[in-house]
Amino acid sequence: MLLPNEEIFDLECHGLKIIQSNKGYAFTTDAVLLANTVKAYRNETVVELGSGSAVISLLLSKKTPAKEIVGIELQPRLADMATRSIALNELTDRVKIINCNMKEAHLHLTKSVDVVCVNPPYMEYDGNVEDASEIDICKREVFITLKEVVECASRILKYGGRFYLIVKAERLTDLISAMREYKIEPKAFIPVQPTLKKDIDTIIVEGRKNGNNGIKVYKPLVICNEDGSYTKEVEEMYRK
Repeated sequence: MLLPNEEIFDLECHGLKIIQSNKGYAFTTDAVLLANTVKAYRNETVVELGSGSAVISLLLSKKTPAKEIVGIELQPRLADMATRSIALNELTDRVKIINCNMKEAHLHLTKSVDVVCVNPPYMEYDGNVEDASEIDICKREVFITLKEVVECASRILKYGGRFYLIVKAERLTDLISAMREYKIEPKAFIPVQPTLKKDIDTIIVEGRKNGNNGIKVYKPLVICNEDGSYTKEVEEMYRK
């Protein structure tokens, strides 16, 4: 089950466990925040673009009654690790991983889907593709831009489908522009602050395919207290 440099990590959510490597990519708090924002209902299909180790897909299997959850992951090592985590949790009947570029996700799906979520690579990349590390590919626009991520989501979402992602605050204008271009209307923003004394760092965004105008901006979600501990709200997200 485990390969060299891998270990099993307890997600502290309904007994879920995940395989992580101490070398290369590992999930962050962003993924947990996004997983607690996504709404999916019975008989719905959720697609996670750029699923990495599948932490969001795994959490959604317990936090929502979604019928099917599909992770799309480009990097073979991460896709394999995610597939083994799904088997470890005995979730192969509801959750699966497809190892492909998210630009090709529509070719692997038989119909448009109800929900798309993504923790995208939202930092620019000015290096050579050949030199990009596993972490670079996850966090930077090595193989896909933020705009192209939105295009991929729009292509597979059904009319009225819901779109969720978390993005750096500095990229919000780029994101809104892309969403409007690909007919996903922004419907809700949740600003995220590392602590009360720090500026808003990231924003969780919800959109609706072909949705009407109108957006709700929620009060900021604060991650940590000044002593470094999680705030009560974030602690509940981890424990719930």
